[in-house]
Amino acid sequence: MNLIGAWRRRQRHREQLYGPKVLLPGGPEQWIEDSLDWLIGRFGTEPLRRPPVLPSEFVPAWYDGSERAARELCLQVCAWMEVPDDRIRFSFRMEEVRAAARSAAVHRLNAEQSSDLIAISGLRATMTSAEVDALAAAGFAAEIGVLAERELQAEVKRSTAILQETDLDRRAELCRRAEAIWSTSAGSGSRAAWLDLRAGGTEGTAVMLSATTLADPAAVVAATAHELGHEVLWGYHLIDRSRPDAEALTDLFAVFHGFGIFLANQAVERVPGRRSALQTLGYLGERGASDALAAYCFRRHLLFPESLFPALPTEVDRAVRIRTFARLASLVKDAEIDSIQEGAPLT
Repeated sequence: MNLIGAWRRRQRHREQLYGPKVLLPGGPEQWIEDSLDWLIGRFGTEPLRRPPVLPSEFVPAWYDGSERAARELCLQVCAWMEVPDDRIRFSFRMEEVRAAARSAAVHRLNAEQSSDLIAISGLRATMTSAEVDALAAAGFAAEIGVLAERELQAEVKRSTAILQETDLDRRAELCRRAEAIWSTSAGSGSRAAWLDLRAGGTEGTAVMLSATTLADPAAVVAATAHELGHEVLWGYHLIDRSRPDAEALTDLFAVFHGFGIFLANQAVERVPGRRSALQTLGYLGERGASDALAAYCFRRHLLFPESLFPALPTEVDRAVRIRTFARLASLVKDAEIDSIQEGAPLT
């Protein structure tokens, strides 16, 4: 048995499970510091001057898991982050809307495209036209329209590439990639999505959350804080959506505005009914989110003479707490070394 190989595979698995889900230029720690510098340069230190958001204080005692309660919680996140909510449509039927959009795309594909292209496509409709129309009439027409157009264009591109490919090996590879999409439910693996509805001719944007988040108010808060990062960073064209670290920067935007405990706690969660299985959420991962929370606390400490880690230990998951304290210790040590070299003690 190759023990070194097994250890390396285990380490790679742990990194995939707990580490950032995207490549962060310069490494996670340096990327977090550089990105916080950018956020402070763009938004100032005011977000750091507000206290960190504690789940025990932020989530109201009357939260009952209803859509009404979840919407109120979303608006509460908007108010804290100072993001105008008057043009944001919050909803909690993301799976249905995505299924309707894909089904609408399939119906359009069958009606508008050539028989050769239709023969290639394996995109499946799970809702009838009448069911799609009913959901649109219930208030989701704008979201369905934008997503359906996106699904249609992507499928035409996929199917056309397969149809035109003459190399058999390459064609087989394109088919395998397409089948991975065709066999997966629309939007599976996602808890929330942000949509710019102006692409479909409707003013404003939409934040759609999965119905599965309703039972967990911390999940509602974490997902909403992330999507509101899209509202600001993407909606106001502050960053390029295509940059590789765009989603990670959106996570960090939420940490910068005080929601680091929510994001770090939600980064990894157990799958109900399976003892050892885990699923990951967010783009910084548990390690990246913990490091970001540490950097946030340290930046606040440089502004205010307060505890480095002001949140109550019970507010933070054990694994997150251990990682955050370790990173804080490293930041303090580095700062002390710098202050000694500069002749000014760290306060």
